[in-house]
Amino acid sequence: MYYKKGFMMTNLNEDNAVLVKDLTKVYKLYDNPKDRLKESLSFIRKKYHSEFYALNGVSFSIKKGQTLGIIGKNGSGKSTLLKILTGVLTPTSGSVMVNGKVAALLELGAGFNVEYTGIENIYLQGTIMGYSREQMDQRLDGILNFADIGEYIYQPVKTYSSGMFARLAFAVAINVDPEVLIIDEALAVGDMKFQAKCFNRLTELKENGVTILFVGHDVSSIRTFCDLALWLHEGEVIEYGNTLDVTAEYMKYMNDDVSTLEASAAIEMSLNKIATDFDPINRWGSQQGIIKYVEMFNSKGEKSTVINFGETVSIKIITEVPKEVDLKFVSIAFSIKNKVGTDLMVSTTYDHNHRFTKANTNAIEVTFEFENYLRDDEYILVVAIEERKNLQPEYFDYIEGAKYFKVISEKKIFGYFHPPVSQTINFMKE
Repeated sequence: MYYKKGFMMTNLNEDNAVLVKDLTKVYKLYDNPKDRLKESLSFIRKKYHSEFYALNGVSFSIKKGQTLGIIGKNGSGKSTLLKILTGVLTPTSGSVMVNGKVAALLELGAGFNVEYTGIENIYLQGTIMGYSREQMDQRLDGILNFADIGEYIYQPVKTYSSGMFARLAFAVAINVDPEVLIIDEALAVGDMKFQAKCFNRLTELKENGVTILFVGHDVSSIRTFCDLALWLHEGEVIEYGNTLDVTAEYMKYMNDDVSTLEASAAIEMSLNKIATDFDPINRWGSQQGIIKYVEMFNSKGEKSTVINFGETVSIKIITEVPKEVDLKFVSIAFSIKNKVGTDLMVSTTYDHNHRFTKANTNAIEVTFEFENYLRDDEYILVVAIEERKNLQPEYFDYIEGAKYFKVISEKKIFGYFHPPVSQTINFMKE
């Protein structure tokens, strides 16, 4: 059971950038549009609505120059919170105090007039921020260089792709000298190169003392970039504080939430009942369907799609090979790929000289175990049943995306793969 954790609030002072106290946002929901009129005309003030708490008693504070990552499932209240902080929405109750000039990237294109050109929208945003045309003239080159959308800057933004929208919106937001920068997942639509460019600039802003609030689903990015984390769930604060601690609890919750949907005693059940529901990127082979079960386990023996750097990981695979297949040529394999499809790690029973022999059953269970030295990121698990009669394997069943998992780390990891490395150090005589 998750609960709201309390913490001491302070008054807004020169060290604080944001102070939120007991913030609540309630929406009235009507089953029928006519009910709104009935309620307004009711002499006895009869209620025809139900109440939905988008936010309920949210409290936190951020010091100047800190970076806050806001996490939570869809519908948890993240976007509502940011809209209140930027003044787009008004709270039902509670208080919000922001110390400094705010720039925000909310929903894609929010604040833009889609009929205006990119150039016209730049000046429109400057006016909203309180800058004169002359002041925006001085910032124009920086905005255009960062957005890098070429001649599209002179076209109506309604013709832009989502990526161009994001480029222009981000370029404007970072070039109007914000003291508080608020970002609501707007970077998710950009390509990897643009995202890297954005995070480099965000790092510069952070080093220059800009306070940043960042909503995102990528826990690895939040761990790398943010000083603090705020976990919202159904409009309430579950945890607020150290990024590593909060994200670890969040990922455990998300993993447990998924695990409750799975059978708890899968291995003991018959092959027909243990079959895993796969959601693969790709599945192919001459005997598709013979892979019945794939699961990942952490060092505690728990099912998990969140793995710690350095811990022991187990991958269990169950297959039912057709009786006409010669078992001595069968190999069971797995590989781990990154998001762009590069094989980072491959292991097979064939390469470990395991040869299967005919038995009373063609149902085979194999467990691979290894220490995880992949850096914190998201990965794809590939599982395959191979035929190894020839040098080049052929595939009975190949699942790209048997599982999707994350690696998390308590420290900053550089590079992708970090196996144990021995070191010898000598002090040389002068």
